[in-house]
Amino acid sequence: MRFSKVVLDIFEKGQLIDLRGLTKGKGISGPVKRFGIGLRSHKSEKGVRRPGSLGPWHPNMVIFRVPMAGQLGMFTRIQYNGKIVALGKIKEKNVNPKSGWNKYGNILSEYAIIRGSIQGPTKRQLLLTFPIRKTKKQEKKNYEFIKLD
Repeated sequence: MRFSKVVLDIFEKGQLIDLRGLTKGKGISGPVKRFGIGLRSHKSEKGVRRPGSLGPWHPNMVIFRVPMAGQLGMFTRIQYNGKIVALGKIKEKNVNPKSGWNKYGNILSEYAIIRGSIQGPTKRQLLLTFPIRKTKKQEKKNYEFIKLD
């Protein structure tokens, strides 16, 4: 059994939603960029971009809280209480600019315009869900598009 519903059938304009998705992947990075530790002075005995200490002699292991190099990005994140500004089908109202959207192209099917920034690169899949922690303050905000030609 195929179950396919369009965003237009489930959500409405002005409704709050939660967006779940992956952030941009940045590969392996060092502790300075990954955790924001400060650089050591130029007179330090060993590396400048390393943490000061990996831990004590005993227990003789590196604790997981020590900032070390590793994966940065490609983390699952949730943006709470995003507001839908506009919904529609491209056949009914064409929202494409003349030159197309930057790093995307032209929209060919249904669209949802959401206030604010969204995690991940262009064309990354997102999961739209009903809000878990909606607030009255977010619901009261109203947005409209004013087209200037």
